[in-house]
Amino acid sequence: MSRLGRTNSVDQTLANFRTSLYKRSVKVLIAGANGKVGTILCGKLWGQSGFSPIGLIRDGLQQTKFTALGVPSVVGDLEEGVSSFLPGLDAVVFTAGSGGHTGADKTTDVDQNAAIKLMKDCEDEGIRRFIMVSAIGADPNSDSKRIQYYLRAKGVADSRLRASTLDYTILAPGTLINERGTGRIQVAEDLGFHGYLPREDLADCIIECLKNFNSIGHTIQVVSGGKKVKDALVDLIGGGLPPIA
Repeated sequence: MSRLGRTNSVDQTLANFRTSLYKRSVKVLIAGANGKVGTILCGKLWGQSGFSPIGLIRDGLQQTKFTALGVPSVVGDLEEGVSSFLPGLDAVVFTAGSGGHTGADKTTDVDQNAAIKLMKDCEDEGIRRFIMVSAIGADPNSDSKRIQYYLRAKGVADSRLRASTLDYTILAPGTLINERGTGRIQVAEDLGFHGYLPREDLADCIIECLKNFNSIGHTIQVVSGGKKVKDALVDLIGGGLPPIA
């Protein structure tokens, strides 16, 4: 996309979000809501003024958990497409994954092909804002001896997202851990090392990127560090929520 096209796209995204803010409800679909990051994110977004999360889940039995959280949920299959759920949304966050115990084929199906299918659905339905949870080391040509197929699948999906018409942000964390978040991170476009990150802190990064439109068009690597989440992101990309005209 040309610089002018990207600028016009971002302007439209800002206009859409400003309209949503007047309504005090930015509607965000969380793909992979039943996963660890997705569940934390749904709860945190529900507690944020001005956001209305909707959890996308694969099994109706999972809805009980989201009812308890107070978060609306819809049942759909990313691999088959979920375009029917997209009209009226302001943003989509992809936190879905095949899981650590699946093989290469299922990882390709979910982390690559289902992610690309969702991008296409968003393009077709005019949903511009898209945040992708990726991973440090994601690369279509990864030679990792441990999780090569995962990093390659993520890398292909990331490349497709960068080439899309969407107003994307790619968040690439280090190894995710279940420890309580510290609220402090280190970020860069290329950190040069791997590191670790609590899932709770990743959820906070996603929320700050939804608020900060300077994150559009960026791939941001993130690990635990010494700066507060918002401050670390602003130091890297600048900005924050623009004034409502």
